[in-house]
Amino acid sequence: VYPGGEDSSNPAYFTDDDVITYQDETWYAAGSSWLKVTPWGLRRVLNWINTAYGGKYDIYVTENGFSDKLGNLDDLQRVYFYKHYINQMLRAVVEDGVPLKGYFAWSLLDNFEWGNGYTEKFGLHYVN
Repeated sequence: VYPGGEDSSNPAYFTDDDVITYQDETWYAAGSSWLKVTPWGLRRVLNWINTAYGGKYDIYVTENGFSDKLGNLDDLQRVYFYKHYINQMLRAVVEDGVPLKGYFAWSLLDNFEWGNGYTEKFGLHYVN
């Protein structure tokens, strides 16, 4: 994701999305086709938010998670995901001075995904 150069002095939902997005084929994929594992990208976007809004606001990551279609209990992919994402957030706070105040994993339990029902598992705890 690259900022498209929009003015951030008037923040709003539709004006903040001026970005260019892409998915590199070499990035590790989750169960969802749109979800790629890029922990460094979260650190970059936290730094961008902090810079774009002048460091005036506390930052909360309200939804971040990994899906799989296996639903197995030996969940090494999800462990890898959270280990590296949390590490990058820690680096953003300690090394870059980002005022990150909260983080919420998506989700505690597997849930019904609108487009895919129960075929994709996002939960930290398996639900059959």
